[in-house]
Amino acid sequence: MDRSRATTRGTTDMTRPNTPEWIWYTFGGKLSPIHNAWVLHDNTSRHRWVRQVARGAVQVALPAAVVVAVLWAVLGDSWVIWAGVACGALLGLWYSIAYIDQTAERRLVKHGYEPGTLAQVLHERHRREHADEIARYMEMYR
Repeated sequence: MDRSRATTRGTTDMTRPNTPEWIWYTFGGKLSPIHNAWVLHDNTSRHRWVRQVARGAVQVALPAAVVVAVLWAVLGDSWVIWAGVACGALLGLWYSIAYIDQTAERRLVKHGYEPGTLAQVLHERHRREHADEIARYMEMYR
């Protein structure tokens, strides 16, 4: 099976980006239109939090490696350097996760989706997955 092709629920054919394209996308780049279905899936799937942490880790890893190399060359090996870089990396990941909805919405708009698509897709999925609970609530409290 070709890893660049994936099928979601048997109906939508998505083309996943290759590694260089994914890295470009991770740092805020726009993918070609053939990846639009994958971008929607990437930002609205159940595992979108894990995907955001992975993107955030990649975004933090490169600058952290450069900072470590420079500080190590200038100041030598010290636990303070490692602690500072680790705390900075954790703070970067924290902000990456804190703004997941805004980042996802921006990615979707950049790839041609209307503003509000993220909230609409997540709301529809919640209603679909919890239809029985919603119906019971409506019966009891309406």
